[in-house]
Amino acid sequence: MMLSRIADSMFWIGRYVERADQTARILDVKLQAITEESSLDAAPACRGVYQIFGVEHVEESELTVQRVLDRLVTDRQNPSSVAGALQTARENARGVREVLSTEVWESLNTTTLGLPRGVRPSRMHGAFQFAKDRCAVVDGLVDSSMTRDEAWLFLRIGQLLERVDMLARNLQAHDFEDSSDAATVMLLRSCSAHEAYIRSYRGRVRAARAIEFLLLDSIFPRSAAHCLAEIDEALEALAKLHGNSFDRLGTAEPGRRIVGRALASLRFRPLDDIVESFDDEMEQLQMVIGAVTRALGTTYFHPAH
Repeated sequence: MMLSRIADSMFWIGRYVERADQTARILDVKLQAITEESSLDAAPACRGVYQIFGVEHVEESELTVQRVLDRLVTDRQNPSSVAGALQTARENARGVREVLSTEVWESLNTTTLGLPRGVRPSRMHGAFQFAKDRCAVVDGLVDSSMTRDEAWLFLRIGQLLERVDMLARNLQAHDFEDSSDAATVMLLRSCSAHEAYIRSYRGRVRAARAIEFLLLDSIFPRSAAHCLAEIDEALEALAKLHGNSFDRLGTAEPGRRIVGRALASLRFRPLDDIVESFDDEMEQLQMVIGAVTRALGTTYFHPAH
C-alpha cells in the first residue's frame, strides 16, 4: 500500500495545480473587464474579485488591479495565488519524485521557475496565458505519462475537488440581479465554458441556462455534476485497491457517501429549487469539498492505527 505521506502529497499537487489554473482563468477575465471598462468603479469590482478567493477584509489601498495582481498572482508566500499555488505544488512534488514521472516533475519545475516575479496590468494577459498553458502541460503529462495507480488517483481527486470548489466560489460571487448577456458571457468565460455552452445550446446566452450548464451538464468536464461523478469513480477505484469499498453494514466509505449525496442533490432536484437559495447552495457545495477532504484525511492520509 502507498505511504500516507505520498498519498497526501499527490492529492495536494492535484489541488494546487488546479488552483493556479483556475485562479489564472478567473482573474484573466475579471481583471481584463475592470481595465477595459472605463466607466466602471475599480474599487468595488476589485473587492468582488477578492471575495471569490475568500479574501473578505481588504484595505482601501488594496482595491486596485495592481494590488490584486501582487496578492493573487505573484505573491509566492500566498498558497492561493497563482505563483504560490504552483510553488506549493512543486514543494509537494519534490518529496514524491519516486511516484511522479520525470516529465511531470520537470514540467512543474519549469512552470514554477518561469513565472514572473511581478506583473503589470498592461502585461497581465500574457502572464495568465503562460500560467494556463503551463498548467495544461502539467495536466497533459500527468495524463499521458503516469500509470493509473493510487498516486494518479489521489492527484486526480485533488484536481477535481479543487475544480468544484473554485466553480462554486465563482458562481457564489456572481451578481444574479444582472441577467444581461454581457454578465452571463463573462461568467461563462471565467469558468472556461463559453464556447462549450454555445456548442451545446446553439443560441443566445441565458442566465438560467448558463447556471444549468455549469452545474449539471454531464459531459462538460468543468461542470459540478461531471466532476462529482468523476470523483465518485476515483474514490471507488481507491476503495477497491484498499479492500474497503463497503463497511460491514454494506455502506460506502465516508468520502463516497458525501459525494453521492451532493451529486444526487444536484441531479434530482428542480433547478429552480437550487437557484432559489443559490448563495446557500454554493456555500454547501464548498462545505462538501471540505468534508470530502477531511474524510480522505481520516481514511488515507492520517488513518488511526
